[in-house]
Amino acid sequence: MSPLLRRSPDEPAPLIERIDALDRAAESLEGVAPSSELTAVHEVLDRIDRRRALSAEHTVIGLFGATGSGKSSLVNSLVGKDISRAAVRRPTTATPVAAVLGGSGSDALLDWLEVEDRHHLDGTDAALAVAAARPAKGRRSRREQPSGPPGVVLLDLPDLDSVESANRAVAERMTGLVDVIVWVTDPQKYADAVLHQEFVRPFAGHDAVTVLVLNQIDRIREHERDEVLASLAGIARADGLDRAPVLGTSASTGEGIEQLRSHLLMIARGREAIASRQRADVRGAAEALQATADPAGLVERAAPADVDALVADLASAARVEPVARAAGASYRYRAAGKVGWPPLRWLRTARPDPLRRLGIGRERDGEGLERTSLPAPDAAARARAAGGVRRFADAASEGGSDPWRAAIRGAARSREEQLPDALDQAVAEADLRSGTTSWWWPVLDVLQWLALLTWVVGLGWLGLNALLAFLGIPPPPMPMVEELWIPIPLPTVMVVLGIAAGILLGVAGGAVAALTATRHRRRARRVLTARVRDVAHEQVVGEVEQELARARAAARDLALAHG
Repeated sequence: MSPLLRRSPDEPAPLIERIDALDRAAESLEGVAPSSELTAVHEVLDRIDRRRALSAEHTVIGLFGATGSGKSSLVNSLVGKDISRAAVRRPTTATPVAAVLGGSGSDALLDWLEVEDRHHLDGTDAALAVAAARPAKGRRSRREQPSGPPGVVLLDLPDLDSVESANRAVAERMTGLVDVIVWVTDPQKYADAVLHQEFVRPFAGHDAVTVLVLNQIDRIREHERDEVLASLAGIARADGLDRAPVLGTSASTGEGIEQLRSHLLMIARGREAIASRQRADVRGAAEALQATADPAGLVERAAPADVDALVADLASAARVEPVARAAGASYRYRAAGKVGWPPLRWLRTARPDPLRRLGIGRERDGEGLERTSLPAPDAAARARAAGGVRRFADAASEGGSDPWRAAIRGAARSREEQLPDALDQAVAEADLRSGTTSWWWPVLDVLQWLALLTWVVGLGWLGLNALLAFLGIPPPPMPMVEELWIPIPLPTVMVVLGIAAGILLGVAGGAVAALTATRHRRRARRVLTARVRDVAHEQVVGEVEQELARARAAARDLALAHG
């Protein structure tokens, strides 16, 4: 981006960026924020889109107020001719009445507003048209000077407190559609709590497009008027309208009418009311979303210590330690078949290989997935796994608002049904090197068979001599080993040494196999824990971090929408 086009940090974001940011924030908050708030945001965005497609030359000004505030008389005074019926009987205005200054492009706008009663002001027959045709006061550059009189749609609307629900619904709908809101009240109702709480206060922050009018000011003694106006201004500030002007008028005496008319025309001439109203609406919608589902305060990523704790809990549920011990026992089992004393090797066939007994890597279900024969986790192991997921979610969502904490907990448990199978497959498909051998196995195996051959030959020699003696045949002379404390026949020495060597080789081989099996057990534990960690990231951590990323995006977009 060119430095000339780069926005400074203190410069407000363009309106279109803020609208897009609010749209993205609403999308990010789906399933987190209350559906009513999201619906309200989508309605705001829809209204903005439709208003931006209509005439930007006309500023829609709506006069709102309670029964008896004199809205219709005030509209007639502002226009300079009677266009709206004013009478003692209440309610008087049942449908919106529009005074239109500048006809080009207004019909589509009025159709959208659903205003049928339209009065177009032309020429010099209306005070509003005459005032609009006059040049604006104050010096303005040629570039700033608007071309021609401003377009204005002045609306007289039904009473906000009308006993007719249809009339009240029209007025309430119009508060969201007009560009400028004029709250009209009177000396008797200017402090009415219902008016301020239900209608004025929801538009806090709309100062740039809000005007408060105390009508019928002629009913107040002159020396008391400033005090009453100051009281109304104080109430407006409490409602969140810090800069909205407060004006006093009297439709019967004409007092303040010119000031109000000039102020409204000044707003229309600026041609900023539409954008100002939309900025305020976007900001208000962003604040409402933030109030109900604030994404601030959450961590960016899950802490490594919390992930480690989760992996430990899931490893317990996956029976990692029993399988690791089985991997070590399997090595000792296979080593015994190679280095054990040959006459006793057949005993190992009475029990299967520990890994094969668990079915590691041997069985497949109908879907081609490997399964183990591990016993199902007991209640304690299942509780530890579920508690681990819950504790991880609580740690990852610490500092967040309740809706986001609930969303992160839901994300952590979103694959709870698949988690046991995923852990079982992780164990079943682990490379535990179940066929691994060691270089010293064949060495000891050869020595064992040599020792066996030695004592078998010696035993056979002794047996042959015994048989010959039994048959009365003189046996050949038997060599004697003279080096011992007493002479011993060589075949006897061969039997004793062969058996002793075999037993010693078996014991030594078993000891070495036990030490090596310990290393195999540790390796199996590392491999299995790594695979459980992968499952934890896929089934739990990844889902939680997606929620955290969604929260970060929502926070950025809400901040941008707020401006």
